[in-house]
Amino acid sequence: MSTAIFDQQRPRLFALAFRFLGSYADAEDAVQDVWLRWHQTDISSLKDPTGWLIRVCSNLCLDVLKSARRRRENYVGQWLPEPWVNPFARESEDRLLNQACLSQAYLVMLDELSPHERIALVLHDVFDWDHAAIAETLGNRPNNARQILFRARRKMDRLTSGDDDIEGAETAKKPGIASQDVTAGKRLTASDLAGFVEALQSGQADRIAAFLAPDITLQGDGGGKAKTNINTLFGADRIARFFAGIWRKNLVNAGLTVVETGAESWLLFSIDDAVDTALTVLLAPDGIKRVFLHRNPDKLAHFNPISVNELD
Repeated sequence: MSTAIFDQQRPRLFALAFRFLGSYADAEDAVQDVWLRWHQTDISSLKDPTGWLIRVCSNLCLDVLKSARRRRENYVGQWLPEPWVNPFARESEDRLLNQACLSQAYLVMLDELSPHERIALVLHDVFDWDHAAIAETLGNRPNNARQILFRARRKMDRLTSGDDDIEGAETAKKPGIASQDVTAGKRLTASDLAGFVEALQSGQADRIAAFLAPDITLQGDGGGKAKTNINTLFGADRIARFFAGIWRKNLVNAGLTVVETGAESWLLFSIDDAVDTALTVLLAPDGIKRVFLHRNPDKLAHFNPISVNELD
C-alpha cells in the first residue's frame, strides 16, 4: 500500500523538485531521497501522507538550493534551468499541477529568489498551501512565512513589471505575436510563433527585428561545451543581428521543428538527427521580450529521444 501511494505521487514530487532545482538529475535525486525516508516511516501514523511527502521533498530541495548557487559559480557562462520535457508523458497537466509554472521564463525568475522565498512561493502558488503549512516546512512561524512570501511576490512582480507596464501602455501589438503572461501561465503554441520562425529561416535581421520588443534580452547556456553568448544580450537590433549571424554560420542547413511541451513551445534545430540548439521565448504585446537559448548538449539530451508527437 505504501509503495502504491508513493508511486501515485511520484510525478507530482518530481515536478515539484524540478520547479525548485531546474535540473532533472537533482530532482530525481531528491525524489529518491524522499522514497528512502518514506520507506523508513510508519505510514499508518501519518494523518496526511501527501502533505508529508511534499513537505519532505521541499525540505530536501531547500538543502540542495543552499549549495546550488556555490556550485553554479564554477559553471562556464550563464546557467539556465533545463528545458522541461515531461518524463511522465501519461500524466495529465492537472496531475502535475500547472505545467505553465515549469516554463523557462518562470523557472529563471524563481532562480532570482532566495531558497526560502522560492519554497514559499511554489508551495503557495502551486499547492495553495497557507502560511501555517509553509511555516511548518520552513521551520518558522506563520508571520515569518507571510513575510517571506511577501518578499518573494514583490521580487516576482519587479521581474515581470516590464510586461505589466507594457500591458497598461498603448503600444502597438506586433503582427503574428500572441502576448504571454508568464505568471498567469499562458502557454505558447506553434501557431503563435509561426511568423517568427519564418523570419528566422529568412536569415534577414530586419525581418527578425520586426518580431522583437525594443528592450528584449537573450540569455544563452552552452555550459562550456558549445558556443553561445557568454553574457546576456540586450536590444532588438543587436539580437536580430545575432540571430542572422548564427543562422548563416551554424543553422542554415539544420532541421527546424517547433514542439509544444506541457509548459511552452520550443524551437529545435537539429543536425545529424540530434538537437543542436533549442530556444523558447517570452512574449509581450510589443514583441518577443526574452529569449532563452540552450546549446549545452547535456541539457538538450532530454529532447533527442522524444518524438514530436510524444511532446504534444
